[in-house]
Amino acid sequence: MPSADRRSAPGPPSAWTAAPRFPAPGGRTVPPITKGVIGMLFRLLGSVRIENARTSMSVKSAPVRGVFAALLLEEGRSVPVERLMRSLWDESPDSARKNLRLYMARLRRQLTALSLRERLVTLRGGGGGYRLLIEPDEVDSIRFKRLAAQGFAELRARRTDAAEATFKEALGLWQGPAGQDCAASEQMRARFAALDELHLTVRERLVEARLGLGRTLDLVPEIHDVLAAAPFRETSWAHLMRAHYLGGNAAGAISAWNSATATLSDHLGLDPSAELRELHLSVLRRDDDAIRGPSSRLQDEDRGPAPAGSPAGAGWRFR
Repeated sequence: MPSADRRSAPGPPSAWTAAPRFPAPGGRTVPPITKGVIGMLFRLLGSVRIENARTSMSVKSAPVRGVFAALLLEEGRSVPVERLMRSLWDESPDSARKNLRLYMARLRRQLTALSLRERLVTLRGGGGGYRLLIEPDEVDSIRFKRLAAQGFAELRARRTDAAEATFKEALGLWQGPAGQDCAASEQMRARFAALDELHLTVRERLVEARLGLGRTLDLVPEIHDVLAAAPFRETSWAHLMRAHYLGGNAAGAISAWNSATATLSDHLGLDPSAELRELHLSVLRRDDDAIRGPSSRLQDEDRGPAPAGSPAGAGWRFR
């Protein structure tokens, strides 16, 4: 059996989009989901579930949640059986194909309860496969990634008000670590971890936007929350220094610097980056303009989350 990555529970549904129509294999058209239902939302950010304007259904059974999550991660693309097996098992058992067919049958029955049976398509030939027919706005993870990219672009363009609103909308979709209670291989857990990393990055960019809008000490609790989850993120240490200093607490900025250097040195054996050292010098010089300015990292195109497993994977290094 696949190993299950178990995490905690969801929150309330977000806004709905119009029910889609799109072609299915063979020229058929998938009908609107249910007469009178405004739209659908397939949730991967938190517990794996399906929601519409009238009901919310958790996908039952860890292996079924796992195959559903694997299909959602493919964003409407066809997925070969072999790829689905690699998403569930690090080492596929002899019964993997039989088990996968069983999980798909169970998923199809659960989709049928919401009049979504035709969304799950079985592909014949070439070893077989499956496809989940979805519109991008129906999947919370796709919407989250698109909003994140939009917010990054707005922040680089110094459209700070727009960036703040976009990041808030993105974070409103987040209901917990991606893929809770799913059976998943290490490969698929790494894909969940990339979404979790992007979530932390969006939280940091929201703080960046709010610093640019003149907010200071009220941001300190949020910055501490990010650092509690990922203490090696130099971006957040810089935000903490700036929030304290610009809020009139220069001693707090120095304390944040001391905590940052101790954390990086004690746990990773690293010195602070050149940019973080320069920010420290600006605090000592009381150079308000340099401290108020945007992080130099934001001058470059946003690169998304750093690779998992590297020091920067636990937190951005200013580079």
